[in-house]
Amino acid sequence: MNRIMSEREPTSLEYALLGLLHQQPQSGYDLRKIFATTAIGNYSSSPGVIYPALKRLERREFIGGVIDDTKSLRPKKIFRLTAIGSEIFRRWLLQEISTDDVGRRFDELMLRFAFHHVVEDSGASRNFLLKLARRLEAYVKELETQLLLFPEQAPIEPRLALEAGIAQYRAAARWARKALGYFKEDT
Repeated sequence: MNRIMSEREPTSLEYALLGLLHQQPQSGYDLRKIFATTAIGNYSSSPGVIYPALKRLERREFIGGVIDDTKSLRPKKIFRLTAIGSEIFRRWLLQEISTDDVGRRFDELMLRFAFHHVVEDSGASRNFLLKLARRLEAYVKELETQLLLFPEQAPIEPRLALEAGIAQYRAAARWARKALGYFKEDT
């Protein structure tokens, strides 16, 4: 396991694959269909991306594949999450949210939250949302400070782009606070 752990961190696509396989064993074709027909598709439905990612995950022993030739003339490989893959996936779901995550990897944060139902801790989703809301609110304050320091003689377009970013992060923080209402507070 040390050899596996010393390699690079899985990509967002690889984590998405782990999440889908956590839900149920599937073939590469089945996974491609999910990527092609759902919102998760922004990670790519291309066989030139999906199949190499599955091979990397299998090589690292995060998933295992077994040939299933019982249901069709054309055998297909069914992938399942391994114990190592499950642990890596769970660790990713529960890792801390950094300012860098908020500013540079917000889509990945939403991917983590989308799979958060697999965590068998009723307070985990609430905790995630609370930390997310706090990080977003702090980041909005940082951006507002940058806006105050924006030179008056600078072109208007960069200022407007910064204002758009502030509006998006504010909206995300409001959403996180609202979403908290779906999860009971631990008593």
